[in-house]
Amino acid sequence: MTASYPAMSFGANGHRIVARIAENHLTPKAREAIFKITGGKHLAQLATWPDEIRSDSNWDFAKPWHFVSIDDDESFDGYEHSQQGDILLALEKFEKVLQEKKASPEEMWQALAFYIHFVGDIHQPLHVGRRDDYGGNTIKVKWFGRYTNLHSVWDSSLIENEQLSFREYASFLDNVSEAQIKAWQNSSYLDWAKGSKTERPKVYNLGDDGVDVPSLSYNYAYQNKELIDDCLVKGGIRLAGKLNALFD
Repeated sequence: MTASYPAMSFGANGHRIVARIAENHLTPKAREAIFKITGGKHLAQLATWPDEIRSDSNWDFAKPWHFVSIDDDESFDGYEHSQQGDILLALEKFEKVLQEKKASPEEMWQALAFYIHFVGDIHQPLHVGRRDDYGGNTIKVKWFGRYTNLHSVWDSSLIENEQLSFREYASFLDNVSEAQIKAWQNSSYLDWAKGSKTERPKVYNLGDDGVDVPSLSYNYAYQNKELIDDCLVKGGIRLAGKLNALFD
């Protein structure tokens, strides 16, 4: 079962980085088909739309799709999905819409935007989050002295700390061997969720044991740079693999 918590997600730059990397790895045929759906817009321009509609109550039903909740001692084997849906079900749902290509142009655009967005979200470890702290949303921390929460640190702060545009960040990360690309793309949505859950202990290593509000800054950023970079580049490479399979 899935707990309900705020539908936060990778910040705008995080989603744009994933989308930019994916677009760099599209086949010509897939790129052409996708651009027909987007009206010539780049994937990065669609990637943030599912967050932009969060303030519209007409889309409240989509909020549970941004995450899946699973506790540390819980396994995905026999996992019971929430009736409201979750990110695993949403990815399957929108893959089917894109695969069948029977939806209206607007529905195809929306399905593609959701799909791009959720591939990014599932690679952020706290979107495969624990129930007790709502994916880190209730864990208060200070980030370079500013009060925030752990989920927000992983959605945005670690990425913004690099002080790069999404194009610069994507270019920096997009240096992956063909063998690695093949290995990353040879995986399922469930594999992605399991991978994010496996990485969670690193996220919760906050250092200040016994402190009500841990203070995070340079050391935490340094300790987690490799992980946040891996989340972004894996998301982009895997998104490209799925889109190529759908449209090539």
